[in-house]
Amino acid sequence: MMLHIAVSLFALSVPVEPGELNLAVSTFEVPESEKAEEPAASLRDAIKNGESWLKLLYRFEEVDQDGFASDAHSSTLRTVLGYRTGLWGKFQGLLEFEDVSVIGDRAYNSTTNMMTGRPVVADPEGGEVNQVFVSYHHDDKNEARVGRQQIKLDDDRFVGNVGWRQNHQTFDAASWDAAGLAGVVDVFYAFISNVNRIFGDSSAAGDHRMASHILHVGSDVEGWGRGSLYAYLLDYDTLDAMSTSTIGGRFDGERALEGFDLLYLAEIASQSDAGDNPTDVDAGYMHAVVGARAQGYTLKVGMEVLEGSGAPGDKFTTPLATLHAFNGWADKFLVTPDTGLEDAYVSVGTSIGDVKLLGTYHEFSADSGGMDYGSEFDLIASYPVDDDITVGVKFADYDADTFATDTTKAWLWIALSF
Repeated sequence: MMLHIAVSLFALSVPVEPGELNLAVSTFEVPESEKAEEPAASLRDAIKNGESWLKLLYRFEEVDQDGFASDAHSSTLRTVLGYRTGLWGKFQGLLEFEDVSVIGDRAYNSTTNMMTGRPVVADPEGGEVNQVFVSYHHDDKNEARVGRQQIKLDDDRFVGNVGWRQNHQTFDAASWDAAGLAGVVDVFYAFISNVNRIFGDSSAAGDHRMASHILHVGSDVEGWGRGSLYAYLLDYDTLDAMSTSTIGGRFDGERALEGFDLLYLAEIASQSDAGDNPTDVDAGYMHAVVGARAQGYTLKVGMEVLEGSGAPGDKFTTPLATLHAFNGWADKFLVTPDTGLEDAYVSVGTSIGDVKLLGTYHEFSADSGGMDYGSEFDLIASYPVDDDITVGVKFADYDADTFATDTTKAWLWIALSF
């Protein structure tokens, strides 16, 4: 069984179809094994028959934000070095290091470098063990892991690796991944004891300790798409106000019609307080998308709602998500306002040769209280130089009305894999 690190066996990754582009253009998944899956005769042979990989990502990010006299200029290099053993019986091991280094001046607030006079670019320097775990392969459809690992579910809206940032989010967890139970149902379960967040080990916010349970069940509906049901039961050790229980479901798919493909997504969830949370949380979530793909273009119209009553803490939150992928790339809504959030958006994607393009426009407003928060325009383009090199540019412009401040961000990156 291939060892899937960045995506569980059943999880829906966001596809990059002609005319579409996902945020993973700058992230690295552990490469799948190109070797035979036959177990080694000895532990020594399993180690000798292992595979290694090296990934490099250079990125320049500039932020112009009202309220700061100086812009942020971030120039960083992410280096990932990994090794995976061959199979020894039913066991396999993986070790992966990552390092984030600044190239040139430190002209940005990394959240740990004390450069508070400039806007935040949450890419602090430092090195750490990104992943280290032992996996047990019961058969080609059942895998258990114990250790530090990435977990990505559905579109990362609730659980993800925050793959856009240079230091990825991982989980100290025990997990079980079963594909095709009874021939149709995929099940993923994880017990999480710690979240290794993007801020790194030197930050007080770098680790969130917890005793949380993640359960996800999914199944394909032939010709229509994929449905999922989930329960995310988060119980933080010290951050009591973040402890919540979320129950929900989604259906995501497409249908070929005459002359075009119909695209659709419907998701709904309910969240309540859990553990020692002192706040009475009763909030809902809704995300609906309809779109079409034809003649090399993809058009989508969506509405995402995270409810908030206006009372402090009574709002829908997703603290384990890849938040950058949602509600605008300017990252103004990484924390849900107490009055909630309604994000109405439209996106258009296409390709010009091998260059993939995607533009999105957002209108943000409050779920309660009637406020117009602001609007945002996002644009991204990427080009695969070859199988191992990708370059890209990205732009976000947030125009504030009653929430946060005007912010413009721009990125340039090059990713290499060996």
